Amino acid sequence: MTALIKYLIRILKKISNYNFYITVPIPGVGCGVLGLVFAKQEVKLGKVASNLLKSLEYRGYDSTGAIIQDDKKYITLRKDVGAPSDLIKTLGIEELSGKLFCGQVRWATFGSVTRENSQPHEVNCKKHIYGAHNGNITNTRELKEYLLREGHIVISDNDGEMLVHVVEQFFNLYLSQYSLDKQQDFKIRRKVMRKVIIEAAEHLEGSYAAVIVDPVSEYMWAIKSGSSLYVGVGEYEGNSFTLASSDLTAVLKYTKNLIRLFENEFVEFNHDKYSVFSLRNHKITLKNKDILFYKVGQKIDAPIKRSKLRVEDTALNPPFHYYMHQEIYATINSSYKLVGFFSGGTEINQLIAEELWRHRAMEYTQKMALEIVSENCFEEQVKKFVNLCASEECKKIKSFLQKKIKDLKIVLFRHTFREKEFNSKYASVFLDIYEKLETKYDKYDTLLAAKILDTASEQREIEKFKNYVSKFVESVVRAWENHANIYTVSAGTSFNACKTAALFFNEIAEIEIIPILPGNFRGQYSSALRNHDVLIGVSQSGETKDLVDIFNEVEEKDLKVAKIGIVNNENSTLAQEKSDYYLPIKCGPEIAVPATKSYINQVILFYFLAIEAAKYKAKTLRKKEGPTTKQKELYNAAKKRKKNIFEISHLIEETLKQAETPLEKIAESLYLEPSAHILATRISSVAEEGALKIRETVLNHTQGIEGAEFKHGPNTILGTNTILGLDDIERLMQIQADVFLKIYQMGQQSKIKSEEIRRLISATTGYLFHRTPPFNLSSSGKKIFKKVMDNFKLGKFLDNNYPLIYITGPNVRDVNLTISQINTHKIRGASTFIIAEENSSLLENASTPPDDKPNYRWGYIKLPKTGDTLLTTFSSMVVLQLLSLKMSVKKMKYLNKIKIPLHGVHPDVPKNVSKSITVD
Repeated sequence: MTALIKYLIRILKKISNYNFYITVPIPGVGCGVLGLVFAKQEVKLGKVASNLLKSLEYRGYDSTGAIIQDDKKYITLRKDVGAPSDLIKTLGIEELSGKLFCGQVRWATFGSVTRENSQPHEVNCKKHIYGAHNGNITNTRELKEYLLREGHIVISDNDGEMLVHVVEQFFNLYLSQYSLDKQQDFKIRRKVMRKVIIEAAEHLEGSYAAVIVDPVSEYMWAIKSGSSLYVGVGEYEGNSFTLASSDLTAVLKYTKNLIRLFENEFVEFNHDKYSVFSLRNHKITLKNKDILFYKVGQKIDAPIKRSKLRVEDTALNPPFHYYMHQEIYATINSSYKLVGFFSGGTEINQLIAEELWRHRAMEYTQKMALEIVSENCFEEQVKKFVNLCASEECKKIKSFLQKKIKDLKIVLFRHTFREKEFNSKYASVFLDIYEKLETKYDKYDTLLAAKILDTASEQREIEKFKNYVSKFVESVVRAWENHANIYTVSAGTSFNACKTAALFFNEIAEIEIIPILPGNFRGQYSSALRNHDVLIGVSQSGETKDLVDIFNEVEEKDLKVAKIGIVNNENSTLAQEKSDYYLPIKCGPEIAVPATKSYINQVILFYFLAIEAAKYKAKTLRKKEGPTTKQKELYNAAKKRKKNIFEISHLIEETLKQAETPLEKIAESLYLEPSAHILATRISSVAEEGALKIRETVLNHTQGIEGAEFKHGPNTILGTNTILGLDDIERLMQIQADVFLKIYQMGQQSKIKSEEIRRLISATTGYLFHRTPPFNLSSSGKKIFKKVMDNFKLGKFLDNNYPLIYITGPNVRDVNLTISQINTHKIRGASTFIIAEENSSLLENASTPPDDKPNYRWGYIKLPKTGDTLLTTFSSMVVLQLLSLKMSVKKMKYLNKIKIPLHGVHPDVPKNVSKSITVD
């Protein structure tokens, strides 16, 4: 019978005149998919579903949908256009009870934003199933034609519907080989569906994650094929469940027990049983570098792992109303933690570590920590922790620590302790254990034990980090010695961080690095790679597809090229499989789509690496050439900068404190401007990243460039221009209303007919923009029209003050260049907004308006004094991040007030962009 099925499929392929191909993964896009199975009917399923949908809102808000199936197999489908936060109540999702839930939030790609194109999709052309996906099925049009020929009723243009129908097509085909009574057998249905999912994957081109539900067997299948997908198991108020989601944070709201799942795999599950299968022939590389090969359809041993992330790490906490705002301020702590890695840990960690080493207790403590975190079962972790606390060795360690460190109890319980001082990759494990036990045992004693384990674990990571930093600087300096190239390949915000890194390496280490986009690398450098070149891939997620492709291509060339990853997600493809080694940025989860704290930590890491490269280069030259003044200057300058690095988190904190209030006024002045330029002197990468933030969150055109470049073409926008924003439209409508009133009043005075007055008013718009005068008017009407319209000068209306934002460091030459640019541009119709350290000349030139520009605007955000342009890259960037946030919130509220639907302005989830939260 199997041979018959395969024969029928071959015939179908021929008669449908349709070409089928193996999937080629492409970068995943937005949307978020959910699948949840409870053991029994759950009264609160609607509330759980609603919370899950809201958790995924950052991934898509064009439409929201949910299918809930109860224990009597009754199915309720609720979906419509709009965001989860708006629809969960209006659609009545919160009130539903049930046993199974399939949900989706959509970021539209295939198919316009309509209810028909929203997901999930329930189909019953040949067999009754339902499901949803996130990602991008690129052969959607061809699939739709094929499905229509096969007799399916396809009601949308959405690629998710095509995926569900393709699964339905083959589910029916394979299930038809069985008699009708056997078709209801759950084991047979599951066996068939596994074959179907593999078969369907061969016909779907693109990158996706999907959830498919068989309502008869009440089983679900979650498929990972190029897009993020996580599956967890747990209990909700005594009701066991399995939950699949595109987003890790959604799963963590209800369980930390995750099924290990890799690319090209799928999970078959109900509430308490699961099996993982290979979707295609593939290999996976484990952390210990073991490589496992799996054949298509093979059952995979996939243990349950406890996540190291805490749901608290992903929560929005008061006083913040937006994740972006919270994450900008979280940069203070995340930078503090990263910088602590450079010096052997934060202050308290170093004190504890010194004592552990001095009493020869470090190796024992590290071993105990590793034993605890190696347990997958949380209860076993707690049990081992309790046993450790009761041991004589642990009591001795606590005793000598208490003697050495005065007021340790105060330090442990100070307000910021948990956020700042738990810093290892297993921090969440030790904090979870502490919170589980704090009411059962001595609170201080338990917290101290957790802190000791965290410090010991961090020391292991720091040793690994130091080793990789040494390898990094050796590779970079060796490349410099051999006149080889050093490339940083990255995209988006990471690309702007790499451009800042080029500034650091140039000025600190006098070494050139080349920041390049993946596509440009293929076009400009891929065929010119040589031995001793260095390839540095930078990606917050470590899963950027076009970057991973570059690493694959370089690997195939079989050259001696160092391949290094810089990532936030240490378990990512780039870190674990594609790089020789990687360096972490340690910024924790970032929920808002616009990257803020991850950018700052990337730049801090590069700043540190440039310092270390300068020191290593100076030592290398000294060995070769003997001591020289130049070498000594290079080394001493780097050493001095290394002291500065420990002040960066304080610099960010002080910057935010100073800028928060003054930025309100500037944001108010700029948020409705349709276009702006950010001009930077010497630090153009900061301007480019700041412009990206405004484009992303405010949806206003903004370009960041080197300040001197503005006069080479972009300055044509100054003076009269035709770029209009909403405030310009409002002003024009007010002027036009005055024109209408003037015509009406003059017409009444001249006693012309009301019909002619209406013609006069109607003709104003056509005359303004096309110079078409009205016809068949009376002589009085012509005089009125001419008099009124001659007084209205459209050119004067279009002569607006264009906003320019200037960024400069405190260097005298840079300041003077900026002053020159301010004066050159403001007389031609620019308003001036400055982000710089305090400077009286800058202030005077910005605040003095040109004589003939009465609408001139200006503003000055004073940065904390550093006297160092490179440090200005940190302070000015957080100001630009905060500015974009404030502009976004103001514009969002304005558009909501005037009831503009689906405008897409939001600081956390701006339209058309998305990302995955991948740090675990």
